Amino acid sequence: MATPTLQLPAGTPAAARTRSVSPRAHTGRTLPVFVLSALLATGQMYIPIPLFTAMKADWNVGSGVMTWIISAFAFGYAGGFVLFGPLSDRFGHRRVLVTGMIAAAVVTLLTGLAFSAPLAVGLRIVQGLVVGSIPPAIMAYVATRIAPAHRPVVTMSVATSFLAATVLAQIVSQAVVAAFPWRTMFVGSAVVFTALALALRAVMLDDAPTGRDKPLLHSYAAIPAVLRIKPLLPMLAAGALSMAVMVGVYTGIELTGIVEGSGELLALRAGALPVMVALPLLAMPLARLSKPGQIVLGVLVAAAAMVLATFEGGHLGVLTVLLAVLVGGLGIIAPAVLQSAGELGGEARAAASSVAMFSFYVGATVGPIVAAAAAPHGFSMLAWTLAILLVTALGLTMLGMRFQRTTCVSK
Repeated sequence: MATPTLQLPAGTPAAARTRSVSPRAHTGRTLPVFVLSALLATGQMYIPIPLFTAMKADWNVGSGVMTWIISAFAFGYAGGFVLFGPLSDRFGHRRVLVTGMIAAAVVTLLTGLAFSAPLAVGLRIVQGLVVGSIPPAIMAYVATRIAPAHRPVVTMSVATSFLAATVLAQIVSQAVVAAFPWRTMFVGSAVVFTALALALRAVMLDDAPTGRDKPLLHSYAAIPAVLRIKPLLPMLAAGALSMAVMVGVYTGIELTGIVEGSGELLALRAGALPVMVALPLLAMPLARLSKPGQIVLGVLVAAAAMVLATFEGGHLGVLTVLLAVLVGGLGIIAPAVLQSAGELGGEARAAASSVAMFSFYVGATVGPIVAAAAAPHGFSMLAWTLAILLVTALGLTMLGMRFQRTTCVSK
């Protein structure tokens, strides 16, 4: 059965139609830098979680303000995907990516120097916005410059890095704040952004000729068309709910205080790392399933873990295993949604990937808010709430599969 895709208008730049014959990047040199860039970019959302206590004491604010430190970044991050994703096709993936990394270094440094919580929230929105230029450019570059035989592994590796940042950023942040002031995390991140900008400039191929002769609005013309791809919309909503669960569970653990002591928190966060390392190895076996089938599998695994957590969340060892299973399930969902967007988007891959990532971090914006509402009622209530979100994601995925079958039959 043919998969329906979005076809761009006849005015699409020739470069967009000739990507299949463009030079291929060296995967071995490019992938490690992309993975580190993805970890650093998305990690900026999560590094404040272990810093909550130090930041609250410094600014003399409550826990509710801290959740906005997370949501503000997610809000800007989501907007950055839509703003900069189409521009990466217009101005070049390498140019947008390197410029975005340098801008991120500047704003991250300023965020770390913020003297009040309201100022920090504002800077976090701007930080998220500029950091949001990074993932769409990476994914579009992978879709156009990485050899087709390597793309599934590279896509899974980069997408897994976005998820791994959830844990790794918290582990690094927790270790740093134990020995240094909390602002050190932001200053250090700014330095690493700068170093990776130089590395990206060195390993990426020169940008292909672009369509800058067209009006600027032409770069965004594909976004409304992407939003009209009926089978894709429920899958995007499912991805958003999954990301809300990912952010919500770790924020909720911090807010409920179910785990006390830095050692226990570190063990809880680190428990998911083996699963994240293993996920890229599953790329080829998972490729035997359809993309909606992969999403269904991931949602079922994550929902089962969350339901079990409602009963066993009080035991650290069990909770550590269940969170690892949860992350494994969510780690299957995100790449499948991204690849679905790329396939259904046709030649508008960058726009479709941008919309997909936008949906993820709209969900991420909601995650801390859900956690803040449920956490006062205990971890069990938090877990049930997140499980309900995952069941809803399952229903949406099934709806998307039905739409896709209907569309294929009609063709």
